[in-house]
Amino acid sequence: MTPIERLVDFFGGQTKTALALDVSQAAVSYWVAGIHPMGAEKAFKAEELTGGKVTARDLCMRQKGTQSVA
Repeated sequence: MTPIERLVDFFGGQTKTALALDVSQAAVSYWVAGIHPMGAEKAFKAEELTGGKVTARDLCMRQKGTQSVA
Protein backbone atom coordinates (compact mmCIF):
# COMPACT_ATOMS: atom_id res chain seq x y z
CA MET A 1 0.00 0.00 0.00
CA THR A 2 1.40 3.39 -1.01
CA PRO A 3 1.49 6.36 1.39
CA ILE A 4 -1.34 8.01 -0.57
CA GLU A 5 -3.43 4.85 -0.29
CA ARG A 6 -2.72 4.75 3.47
CA LEU A 7 -3.85 8.37 3.70
CA VAL A 8 -7.10 7.65 1.86
CA ASP A 9 -7.65 4.61 4.06
CA PHE A 10 -7.03 6.72 7.19
CA PHE A 11 -9.77 9.19 6.22
CA GLY A 12 -12.14 6.53 4.89
CA GLY A 13 -12.17 7.27 1.17
CA GLN A 14 -11.15 9.76 -1.46
CA THR A 15 -14.04 12.15 -0.84
CA LYS A 16 -13.34 12.36 2.90
CA THR A 17 -9.62 12.81 2.19
CA ALA A 18 -10.43 15.64 -0.21
CA LEU A 19 -12.64 17.35 2.37
CA ALA A 20 -10.00 17.04 5.09
CA LEU A 21 -7.28 18.52 2.85
CA ASP A 22 -9.53 21.11 1.15
CA VAL A 23 -8.97 19.77 -2.36
CA SER A 24 -11.22 18.17 -4.97
CA GLN A 25 -11.87 14.45 -5.04
CA ALA A 26 -10.32 14.48 -8.51
CA ALA A 27 -7.05 15.78 -7.05
CA VAL A 28 -6.99 12.87 -4.60
CA SER A 29 -7.73 10.47 -7.46
CA TYR A 30 -4.77 11.91 -9.42
CA TRP A 31 -2.50 11.42 -6.40
CA VAL A 32 -3.64 7.83 -5.98
CA ALA A 33 -3.13 7.09 -9.69
CA GLY A 34 0.29 8.77 -9.67
CA ILE A 35 -0.75 11.28 -12.32
CA HIS A 36 0.13 14.28 -10.15
CA PRO A 37 2.29 14.38 -7.02
CA MET A 38 0.94 15.80 -3.79
CA GLY A 39 2.31 19.24 -3.00
CA ALA A 40 4.33 19.87 0.14
CA GLU A 41 1.69 22.12 1.73
CA LYS A 42 -1.01 19.43 1.53
CA ALA A 43 1.45 16.72 2.57
CA PHE A 44 2.35 18.59 5.76
CA LYS A 45 -1.34 19.20 6.47
CA ALA A 46 -2.00 15.47 5.97
CA GLU A 47 0.83 14.57 8.34
CA GLU A 48 -0.60 16.89 10.96
CA LEU A 49 -4.15 15.57 10.55
CA THR A 50 -3.02 11.94 10.77
CA GLY A 51 -0.86 12.58 13.82
CA GLY A 52 2.20 11.46 11.86
CA LYS A 53 0.76 8.10 10.82
CA VAL A 54 1.39 9.19 7.23
CA THR A 55 4.37 11.52 6.88
CA ALA A 56 4.84 14.43 4.49
CA ARG A 57 8.14 12.93 3.40
CA ASP A 58 6.46 9.69 2.36
CA LEU A 59 3.63 11.53 0.61
CA CYS A 60 5.97 13.72 -1.43
CA MET A 61 8.33 10.96 -2.55
CA ARG A 62 7.80 9.64 -6.07
CA GLN A 63 6.41 6.14 -6.01
CA LYS A 64 7.99 3.50 -8.20
CA GLY A 65 5.97 3.08 -11.35
CA THR A 66 4.24 6.45 -11.26
CA GLN A 67 4.27 8.75 -14.24
CA SER A 68 7.00 11.34 -14.50
CA VAL A 69 6.28 14.92 -15.46
CA ALA A 70 8.47 15.72 -18.48
